[in-house]
Amino acid sequence: MMKSAAEQRLLAARARLGDDLAFEQLVHEHTRRLTWFVRKLGLSESVSEDVVQEAWVTAWTSLRTLRDAGKFRSWLYGITRNKALQHIAAVREIPAADLDLLAVDEVRDSYFDRYAPHLDRALDGLHVAHREVLILRFFEGMSYAELSGALGVTEGTVKSRLHYAKLALRRQLEVIPHE
Repeated sequence: MMKSAAEQRLLAARARLGDDLAFEQLVHEHTRRLTWFVRKLGLSESVSEDVVQEAWVTAWTSLRTLRDAGKFRSWLYGITRNKALQHIAAVREIPAADLDLLAVDEVRDSYFDRYAPHLDRALDGLHVAHREVLILRFFEGMSYAELSGALGVTEGTVKSRLHYAKLALRRQLEVIPHE
């Protein structure tokens, strides 16, 4: 179970001050979700695990630069997203200038369990920019401000991407057969 925002902020602040145990707790708490996020961006399981490991190394080495421990989650997702985009660019040979173009209220557990397979297939059918904004908004519960920080775009751009991502997801869900 995910710790509260206050507990997360405290862990991040302790880790920033060099508390290895606090950092280990952050790693334990976020790795599974980060890996799922990277997988939904289109990378294989093994590459996703490597990307998340690289993101944790970067987070560890630059944690002292994080000024506001309350922004740890969006900062971490931003690092992870950038690492994933670097891998995507390397595999697909996307020019660095085009990486920004690659630039998901909470789903209740019972609803998610029932519709997860359909939702998973629908997400897989979306453009990576739509998948990432939907995942971060609806599965990670990020605010517009957190999304802005994680994606490196303005809040207006976040709202626009979210709008078009929801439309695209709705279209995908309409064409997926439901058992």
